[in-house]
Amino acid sequence: RAPGRPTGSETLPSENMPAPSPLAVASTSAPIRVEPGRRASRASPSVASSSLGHDARKKSAPGLGSLALSRGRLSRGRALVTRASAADAPPAIAPAHLRTTITPVPPEIAAGGGMLLADQPGMKAGFGDLTAHDFLRVDVDAPNLRVLCIDPPILTVDDFLTPDECDALIDAAASSGEMKVSAVGGVDNVNIRTSKTCTLDSPALADHPTKKAILAKAEALLPQLAGLSASKAAFKPPTSQSPYSFELPQVAHYRGGEYFKTHEDAFPEAVASRKGYQRRATVLVYLNDVAEGGATRFDKIQPPLDVTPRKGRMLLFFPGTKASMPDARTLHTAREAVPGHEKWISQLWVCAYAGKHAPEGKPPGPGDRAARRAAEKAAKKAAKKGGGGGGRR
Repeated sequence: RAPGRPTGSETLPSENMPAPSPLAVASTSAPIRVEPGRRASRASPSVASSSLGHDARKKSAPGLGSLALSRGRLSRGRALVTRASAADAPPAIAPAHLRTTITPVPPEIAAGGGMLLADQPGMKAGFGDLTAHDFLRVDVDAPNLRVLCIDPPILTVDDFLTPDECDALIDAAASSGEMKVSAVGGVDNVNIRTSKTCTLDSPALADHPTKKAILAKAEALLPQLAGLSASKAAFKPPTSQSPYSFELPQVAHYRGGEYFKTHEDAFPEAVASRKGYQRRATVLVYLNDVAEGGATRFDKIQPPLDVTPRKGRMLLFFPGTKASMPDARTLHTAREAVPGHEKWISQLWVCAYAGKHAPEGKPPGPGDRAARRAAEKAAKKAAKKGGGGGGRR
């Protein structure tokens, strides 16, 4: 597995980079902990209104339509994302990888588990447009879908897997003999990860029902992936003709005191260019409850956003953008479980082709080396078969 980048990597965008399209940020002092049923102990900060950095001198971003974020209004204590009226000037928005600002939900809403989209019919279309513009469109009608951060989008779905599905995958991974220490080197070759991991491709795990459930539910949540797991290219590098694929799902086990230090899931720009694809979405499923510790912390969000492990809960975020660039705002940490406790997760990365997509019905362009070579080989074979001098005489 290719690791995300550790903190301090020179490939991270500069923290001093000016944001070409500033977004409103709500600022407080203590971390937000996402834990349903728990109320925030502090008062909500004021939330500034945002129009996604509208600049009348710029044209609207392609494909965004009339999306606007309305942060000044609250509905029963929830922030709203709405479509602007047709009379409003369309907003301009910088590419996600150039945005260094954050648009969070109010802290007390995040602490209460996030905004349940089912309770916010007025925000669905706008939020769906936002995810489609820079990331992958999310099915905003998915049951139990909650928004923990608007930009970058961070979402959860409780009961994504059933308790039985979680238990079955833990038992299968633990007894497979495939769990290995996940040594990932960071700056100065210091190990930044101490958990154990296995890939779900061994005979005991390749066809596991829970693996199939994760793939099917990920496809339902991200409609652009519909039918992907059934295709022959599901786990192959993406190409211009088959632009999306999955990395093989994994199971990771953290015992008390084990960790994965601050990192990104996306490939650095140079690595994505060499591979020809970028990690665009992280689908992480918690397979057990963790009583103490073990949260996934998003370090760039202020206050830091901690997502509490809960059995069957899925966490979705987008480490790479539609431009095949890392979104440094998704920097995160797998915090240590307290000794005496453990954490089991399953993680799935959605990858997307990083070159130019060939128009339908036309051959791939020069950026798609594998597809080009396959086309050349097929042409030579056809010429040889037809007596066209494609081979030696």
